[in-house]
Amino acid sequence: MVSLPLDIWSSDDEPRLGVVLDEIWTLLEEGVSDRRHGFHTPVAATMRDSAGAAMRTVVLRHVDRESRCLHFHTDIRSQKVDDLKKDPRISFLFYDRGAQTQLRVDAIATVSHDDTVAAEAWKKLTPDCRREYLVSEHPGKPSAWPTSGLSPELQDRDPTLEESEKGYPEFAVISATFSHLEWLYVCHEGHRRARFDWSKGELDTTWLVP
Repeated sequence: MVSLPLDIWSSDDEPRLGVVLDEIWTLLEEGVSDRRHGFHTPVAATMRDSAGAAMRTVVLRHVDRESRCLHFHTDIRSQKVDDLKKDPRISFLFYDRGAQTQLRVDAIATVSHDDTVAAEAWKKLTPDCRREYLVSEHPGKPSAWPTSGLSPELQDRDPTLEESEKGYPEFAVISATFSHLEWLYVCHEGHRRARFDWSKGELDTTWLVP
């Protein structure tokens, strides 16, 4: 795993925060491509009325540096979609042990369903990845017994490409554009923390006390 060189922690020189930001993007991009990377499966939190935040693990599917956007996939019938339609705020918590790095991200989410964004993402999925969208009932629906929600013929095998196409109506892409993130590097020599904020248009950066 990539880790940051400790010599940059000895200075509070502002340009060095740019090095940190570059490393953040590298870790996020590694999280997309490497299933074993800690950033591959962040925790995502949505707001759920008076019940507070609802958290779950998602799979990071795509990262766009230019638009500061993170993407993951979900079932359109899931509770998180209902949450985001009522309140588009979403937060992510990333942690990679190898890189000794935690990342907290606050974003605004957009749900793409049965449109160009969803169609392009769907084309890239293999039949085994599409299998979860072939569940017949809504995710989270109570059941009298443990169940995968899949039909009996798909319990022990992946669907064919043709069979997998039946899952497309339930497929959605969540695109989360962020304007604020906080980075924490955990090390024996002393933790380091920084904030990156685009909420006022231009990037504002600062070191923080861990």
